[in-house]
Amino acid sequence: MASSSAQNKEALKKVDELDIGSLVVSSVKSVVKNRPVSVSLWVLGLLLAAFANGFGVDDVTRESYHLTLQMAEEVDRNELNLAMRNLQHAEGVHYNAKGWFWQCDNRCQKAKDKAAMAQADVNRVQKKRDGIMTDARREVGIWSTFGVREVRDTFWRAWKSGKDFAARYTMMDAMFMMIGGKEETAASMIMKIVMQYIINLTMGLTGAFFFFIYNVYWLVCSYGEPALSGIAFFLLVLVAGMSTVGTYLCAIYGTVAGGGLYLVKQAAKHAKLEGERGGRRQQVGYGGQGQYGQYGAGRSGGMGGGMRRPHRD
Repeated sequence: MASSSAQNKEALKKVDELDIGSLVVSSVKSVVKNRPVSVSLWVLGLLLAAFANGFGVDDVTRESYHLTLQMAEEVDRNELNLAMRNLQHAEGVHYNAKGWFWQCDNRCQKAKDKAAMAQADVNRVQKKRDGIMTDARREVGIWSTFGVREVRDTFWRAWKSGKDFAARYTMMDAMFMMIGGKEETAASMIMKIVMQYIINLTMGLTGAFFFFIYNVYWLVCSYGEPALSGIAFFLLVLVAGMSTVGTYLCAIYGTVAGGGLYLVKQAAKHAKLEGERGGRRQQVGYGGQGQYGQYGAGRSGGMGGGMRRPHRD
């Protein structure tokens, strides 16, 4: 029992003496010394994500780019919307023409052919719109301010979808915990929800990052960049995206870990204070018991002397 108590005191002392700031600084120094190339790429990615805006274009190219975009928007607003409405109508007619268990007679087959023709018309208009967009993008290039801005917008859309994924699934997990979980304290429930949110956030941002990388590849091809230029741009965007997502997740992990260490230190201090109070109570109790025993012995001796009969000769 004594050895166990000594070990507990030693463990509490180590936790109480733990310096979170010095631990973080030493960990960062160790990572920088052991992996200088990775750290350099990480810093480069953060700088690119924060300050890279692309190269400017002249006024003539900018005006041509805006005019071509307006043509694409006109096709999207008029021709594509009409083709989509025709497709919805044709699909509705085909669905209503189906018989039991999706049987399709001659009338249903004709409706199906019309729906296929409407789908082909939608594909044609979309291809026309994409061709106009490609012509506009090739005028400025992926390295321009327009290309970099479009890549940034794509990244933040993917980022938002990843965070929405984490929030949605964490809400579902919290509902399942409340409905079918065991009786737990509020603190343990909150810790479980926080950990589940971190897991869902990691999954959501990782999936969103891969979706963003696929969109960057499609944009590089759409802007018509040469092979070497496109590969260089793609690699730089890859490094910047990985640095941004990795920094955000490491900040979340560090915040949770730091909060956990802070709670452990507070619990260690509380346990230490409780141990000191318990030791003082035991000392006071032992001292009071000895005094009371002496006082009681004196009283009993006095009472015994008072009740003693006088000796007769």
